[in-house]
Amino acid sequence: MEGIKKIQEKIKELHPEAYERILPVWYAEEDLTLNKEIVESSNYINSFVKLGSQYSWLAQFCHNHNLNNVEISNDKNLRDDSLTNFLMTNYIKADTNAKDQDKYNKVGTIFKYFSFPVSTLSKRDMLVIAKKNKWENIMYLTWFCHKPRKNKACGKCTPCINVIKKRMGFRIPPVNRMKGYIKIFFSREFKPAS
Repeated sequence: MEGIKKIQEKIKELHPEAYERILPVWYAEEDLTLNKEIVESSNYINSFVKLGSQYSWLAQFCHNHNLNNVEISNDKNLRDDSLTNFLMTNYIKADTNAKDQDKYNKVGTIFKYFSFPVSTLSKRDMLVIAKKNKWENIMYLTWFCHKPRKNKACGKCTPCINVIKKRMGFRIPPVNRMKGYIKIFFSREFKPAS
């Protein structure tokens, strides 16, 4: 919440015309029980690629509140094991007349509520756009770390590791970034044989 407030204040300072277009934050305190179709879809997608639990929760929330076209900011990722690549191939840019209509429908059970405005942009592409438009001071206020320490990115969680791998590690404090490099090194070099 603190991060959202800082971002909004910076937008108001630098781009007051854009600030006027920001909708109020919707705070929802409710317990969600995932419906059977969303649970089945989540399990199905997880058999191909790791799906974070937030997607199922957000899909259920959208279903309960009749929301559509909710923007999800997954950036471009061409790795075969990435969720974004899976979605691009099997949902976002899938041929709906293709033989794998069943797969499209199962993935759509969760992702039909969302749009993906930056799925064709890498984090580096976004940085270039931010610098060109003088938005980088706003971009640097965004959060990605799952386990921040003293309001700083930890360098070791999955989002931090992804930021480092995508050559955006400068957003992580040097000491914590080094922890991330060490984790990457050991995960590649000393992976136990299966």
